[in-house]
Amino acid sequence: MQTNFSAEQLADSGVAEAEKILRKCVHCGFCTATCPTYVTLGNEFDSPRGRIYLIKDMLENDRPADEKVVKHIDRCLSCLACMTTCPSGVHYMHLVDHARAHIDKTYKRPLLNRLNRAAPCWNLRRQAARAQGRQYRGHRRRPCRHRQCRLHRPDRYGPKMPVVHTVKLLDWVYGGPKPRELNG
Repeated sequence: MQTNFSAEQLADSGVAEAEKILRKCVHCGFCTATCPTYVTLGNEFDSPRGRIYLIKDMLENDRPADEKVVKHIDRCLSCLACMTTCPSGVHYMHLVDHARAHIDKTYKRPLLNRLNRAAPCWNLRRQAARAQGRQYRGHRRRPCRHRQCRLHRPDRYGPKMPVVHTVKLLDWVYGGPKPRELNG
């Protein structure tokens, strides 16, 4: 594939690596037959070939990611079935990783999406409680008083698990410091 990166863009090692990967792709379409998202949805942008077009456009024009690009890149399952069928040896995995890093730097996700990405421990606590036959009640509605909080006494309420304060989590979602894990 022909690329049009400037000399300043190629000075960045990540863009230079992405440019090498982009140049290997010949758009034969073999990857579309093995891509589960393309087979299911049938949209060209949901195939590795379509995502390569989107990534190339985003990186060449040095523009931030928009909702359309993010939607199609996020739909990639990273199963890498496309890499096994590619006759040109395109390292799609590295290209998508670079695109996801660019998206993290340039795109602000909607609040609900950020909460889902920032709070995997909530689901882990709920699943652990279900596995033990208990019901997970979550955090109390009143402000956390640290030592009186049930989440800080895992010896009384089950095995020790990482705890993230709701207040700290919301600070992180709105641009504050990242939450730290506390073990009771």
